[in-house]
Amino acid sequence: MADNTQVKAPVQFQRKTILIKKHLQYRYMALIFASVLLAFIVVGLDVLWTVSKVVNEHPMMQPMLEEITAMAPLFAIKICLYLLIVLVVSVVVSHRMAGPVFKFEKSCSVVAGGDLTHRVYLRKGDQLLDLQEQFNNMVTAVHEAAKEYEKFRADAAAGGLKDKADALGLKIREIMPEFKV
Repeated sequence: MADNTQVKAPVQFQRKTILIKKHLQYRYMALIFASVLLAFIVVGLDVLWTVSKVVNEHPMMQPMLEEITAMAPLFAIKICLYLLIVLVVSVVVSHRMAGPVFKFEKSCSVVAGGDLTHRVYLRKGDQLLDLQEQFNNMVTAVHEAAKEYEKFRADAAAGGLKDKADALGLKIREIMPEFKV
């Protein structure tokens, strides 16, 4: 008869909140937005300089300059729309970074509290998937070491070193009150 037990994958969830770590996300968004705005300014100034140079060298091009000047409000509206698109994209990009950072912070608190069975599971498409694997490997290694410690402590207590084993156990409980093996 075949073994029908299967290991269930952790339940994946969708974050409902877009701004999870506001400070971190605002910094990323500002960096992206400022970079694009600076690029627009540099390109715009370069275009204006080039057009003015051409018009100064060729006065018959004056009507073209007047056409471009007349279209300035339309260019301004387009730039605002482009910047709005950049802002939306920067929110999505920062969310993909801030979500995992938030999850790692919470997971570190859980593990520091003593739950060595806790693992981090990020969503597909999130950043820091390599860190997830390394974090989970680290917690697994610490968990294995803790199991060995508990086995040693039990053996030491059985072998007459009970007071020393209990003192070591108390010290561990002071560091991690909710220590689980």
